[in-house]
Amino acid sequence: MKRDLSDVELRVLGALIEKSHTTPDQYPLSTNSLRLACNQKTSRDPVMDLSENEVDAALLSLRDRGLARSSRPQGSRSWKHHHVLTEVLPLDPAQVAVLAVLMLRGAQAPGELRQRTDRMHGFDDLSDVASTLESMTAREDPLVECIGREPGQSQDRWRHLLAETVIAPSASRQRAMAHEFRSLHQSGFFVLPNPWDRGSARMLQELGASALATTSAGFAQSIGKDDQEVTRDELVRHVDELTSFCDVPLNVDSERLYPDENGGISRTVDLLAEAGAAGISIEDYDPQQRTIDGLSKAVEAVEAAAVACARHDIVLTARCENHLYGLTDLDDTIARLIAYRDAGAEVLYAPGIIDPVDIELVIAETERPLNVLALPGAPSMTALAELGVRRASTGSILSNAAMNAARARAADFFET
Repeated sequence: MKRDLSDVELRVLGALIEKSHTTPDQYPLSTNSLRLACNQKTSRDPVMDLSENEVDAALLSLRDRGLARSSRPQGSRSWKHHHVLTEVLPLDPAQVAVLAVLMLRGAQAPGELRQRTDRMHGFDDLSDVASTLESMTAREDPLVECIGREPGQSQDRWRHLLAETVIAPSASRQRAMAHEFRSLHQSGFFVLPNPWDRGSARMLQELGASALATTSAGFAQSIGKDDQEVTRDELVRHVDELTSFCDVPLNVDSERLYPDENGGISRTVDLLAEAGAAGISIEDYDPQQRTIDGLSKAVEAVEAAAVACARHDIVLTARCENHLYGLTDLDDTIARLIAYRDAGAEVLYAPGIIDPVDIELVIAETERPLNVLALPGAPSMTALAELGVRRASTGSILSNAAMNAARARAADFFET
């Protein structure tokens, strides 16, 4: 097999392989279904916008190479397409799955491959992935190669060798999602609900959410921890899991952005960008000291976050935590929000403010999109929109409701 597949041919072939496993009831694919699979915003890097003509041309080339076949079922008006890669290359299911992900998402580390092939092939552990990669390099015509690790990463990355010009890993999807998220803040009002796992993210998307945000408290609870106990690595994995699954932008409740971790705030933003974050928040409460940061320290943190976010087009939200911790001096809260705005924050957030008069004053004084936490007693969504609020989030309200309902129902089983 000649190793000169084009970017479009790789995308079409990878999509055919993937859908043969993930949507077998709809496989082989029509041309339109294949085009949609190629242009997905999730699980694709880079994100493409292929036309039907481009997909048809790639299919013609793949058929000529013996890598794909097309047929028109009796009584059907549309052609159906399927891959026949294994007729050209003798591959086992694990190798096919690895190649598909590398074609669709660019270079990957073994841990990423294990997670992202799970619907096509189940690897037992990382050593199982490593064994498959080694078998693909040991061939007379190697199919993959190790390209080393990126700064700050613990695993080497691997890429396929099916093209003269390999699709390089890029931040195109992350930037597209960031652009979409930013556009939501230009006018109008939207609800930003907070899922705590993939199931809740799916449910909220099905209800029509145009964007989602993580919840630090909800996620911590889902892994058996208290709020503000989640590690940076745990958060990054959580974000990566959600962005690989979600079709809408994801904002990250990233607390203080882990200033004391290796690389500090800047490195945390880079890691969250690599995981696909469209937006990031930073807050001014220090749980170690149990106090709100001094203004100068808080501003420095926002400035550092703003510089890092600008590298990835990420929307930065700055939070003043005064009202969550009983500090109800509205003038101080507004002064802080203005300072955070001037330090580079695009969106402002003071969780705990629910009085309509206070909300209107904050909006008027800060002149930036404002997020309001939908606490009990807060104005309705319609009222918030009329006040000029740009977005309303739910924080841990939904995860708490789910946990409390589960606890109450479970308690019934233990009654004696």
